[in-house]
Amino acid sequence: MLPLNDVRRVHAALAHQLLGTWATCPKAQEAVHTELLTSNARTEESANVEDYLQLLSTRLRTAGAEQLVVDKLDDVAAEYQRVDNHIQYMFEKILALARECYELYASWTVSDVRLEVRSVTNRVYPDRENFGELGAVACVPPRQETDDPAIVKLTFIPSLLGPPSWASVPYLLCHEIVCHVNQAAPMSSDDAFGEGWMDMVALQLHDRWADQIFPWAPALARSAANRLSDTVLRRWTGMHKQDLDARAARSVGREAARSVGDMLGPFLGNSQDTSGLIQLSLQLNRATPTVAGRLAFVSKINSIESGLNLDPGLKAALLARLRLWLQGTAQAETILSFE
Repeated sequence: MLPLNDVRRVHAALAHQLLGTWATCPKAQEAVHTELLTSNARTEESANVEDYLQLLSTRLRTAGAEQLVVDKLDDVAAEYQRVDNHIQYMFEKILALARECYELYASWTVSDVRLEVRSVTNRVYPDRENFGELGAVACVPPRQETDDPAIVKLTFIPSLLGPPSWASVPYLLCHEIVCHVNQAAPMSSDDAFGEGWMDMVALQLHDRWADQIFPWAPALARSAANRLSDTVLRRWTGMHKQDLDARAARSVGREAARSVGDMLGPFLGNSQDTSGLIQLSLQLNRATPTVAGRLAFVSKINSIESGLNLDPGLKAALLARLRLWLQGTAQAETILSFE
């Protein structure tokens, strides 16, 4: 049976080849998705990568896929040799951009960041996937010592690895590097600031950087990122409690970030300008050493905006701190303790 990592490379190579035709070839979407889902049986029929590539290509050619897609199949074998280089390129580019951004606005303290890539057979997301989606996930495990390297783990589910999953890789890497690699607080899935607030910032930076970090199809990368970011906010009946809690935290954190972004807009003279929120968020991510402190900060902001806290002085205090911070006369840490 073909090793799972080889299957992942073949599927990633196919996904990369179809980036430019995916959105306009609906028959191919269904055909590719069907072949990915049944890939376990196909790999058992294949003695090596070449056999599997030939089998996959033959089946797609006879499955009614559009000619635009069929024309791309001959180049999948060559692309197979490059997919790991593409992943490494994305990782190194995003790491450099994130580090530059942190050094400009806050600080960067992690001396060594490494990427680990693996493949699994089990589905990771509890959601029902669309064609070729939800085939990749990432995380940053807690470091035992402060001088240990930070590890970004990128995991692929080959049976779901279509073009949208491949195009979501830069967003996944942005989230882990921007939100978690350099954060001051310990890792926690319940951290509304790290998982929700900072995810919104990572998404904004991803959209700015998409042409650099996914030059092959930046528009598809932006679309895939928005879909995946929204997916991991959804909660539905029957979802496991761990997923429910994590997604609730994401929603709560994002709402707080959106509220502060709206407050900054008038000060900046442009409600669409996200630079102030990005700068503040990176500084807060470095200034909040405990998850409890981050949760308290997010909760206080949401209590103002939801009307749970009717004290008009509290919002005035927050606006005053934000104004002083924008003027450069107060540090981001002072915003954390507004009252």
